[in-house]
Amino acid sequence: MTISRRSALGLLGAAVPLAGAASRVGAVTPNTYEPAAPPMPAGPAPKIYDQVGLEWVMNILPFCTEPENMGNLADQTSADGDRDVVWPIVGGIFYGRGIKGTVIPGGGDFPVTRPDGVQIVDALYRLRTDDGVQIIIHNQGPRYTDDKFRLLPSFNVPGKKYAWLRESVFVATLTYPVPPEIPVPDFGPKANGRLIQVFRLT
Repeated sequence: MTISRRSALGLLGAAVPLAGAASRVGAVTPNTYEPAAPPMPAGPAPKIYDQVGLEWVMNILPFCTEPENMGNLADQTSADGDRDVVWPIVGGIFYGRGIKGTVIPGGGDFPVTRPDGVQIVDALYRLRTDDGVQIIIHNQGPRYTDDKFRLLPSFNVPGKKYAWLRESVFVATLTYPVPPEIPVPDFGPKANGRLIQVFRLT
């Protein structure tokens, strides 16, 4: 799938628009490749004594409006890299294993391109379960290519019912646009949604 850079990186995603990047003060050239570990060492494969597993726990479908500039587009240098826009979150839904509810409007994604060129999703927002509990989610992670993201969501939630969210380690993927077979709410013509699939490490 080929999508525009600005569209790809508004996906609760991170990047700097190509246009004008070279003329920006301290502009960073973003990476557009998937990293890889070196080959395995010679000899038999190492024995894995505690195999890590993954289990799907929820789908989150947040919706954003069009991006807002964070300041002077000629100079987007911040403490941790280039930050040019914020994508305001206007709502959404989520559902999973013993949990469902809505995405609370008012959060956002604050993408950054680090000095080493790695583009980072940096989304902070809240979920509200159908039984009235609010959950803070901070979802960060790299964009490898136009359509491949790997995220590390963390959850902060009070009480015992959803304590497993703050007591576990998670990874997530980001798919844009939302696959057509998944029903989505209508937040208007300028809203754009994406699918976050969250997995717990076991």
